[in-house]
Amino acid sequence: MDTALSSLVQSAAGNGATTNSNSRYYGAAVETTTLADGTPVKYLVRRIVPQATIYTSIQNYVVVDGDRIDNLAAKFLGDPTLWWMICDANGATDPDELVAQAGRTILLPMAAGIPAGARNV
Repeated sequence: MDTALSSLVQSAAGNGATTNSNSRYYGAAVETTTLADGTPVKYLVRRIVPQATIYTSIQNYVVVDGDRIDNLAAKFLGDPTLWWMICDANGATDPDELVAQAGRTILLPMAAGIPAGARNV
């Protein structure tokens, strides 16, 4: 594989996921698979969504029209890139679905420290 492409995968396509401590992929291993034609392909190992109970919830929040998960993360967790913690704390795999219905109550996790088990490391 081309060195530049390999470097891009290592850095999680430029977003720093494997090195940014706020990322759900922080510390994730980069593996290589080989296609039938012999081409090596690098990829990040799969992240298993943890049990929602590993998060300490600080409050409930009632979704209003127009809410976006990244904006909620910025407002309540202090960082929009921590949207995935809100999803995990609510057992959600689709961030848009989590805030799609006004009136739905969701849990907001404590942002101080990412709990053990939130990542596959």
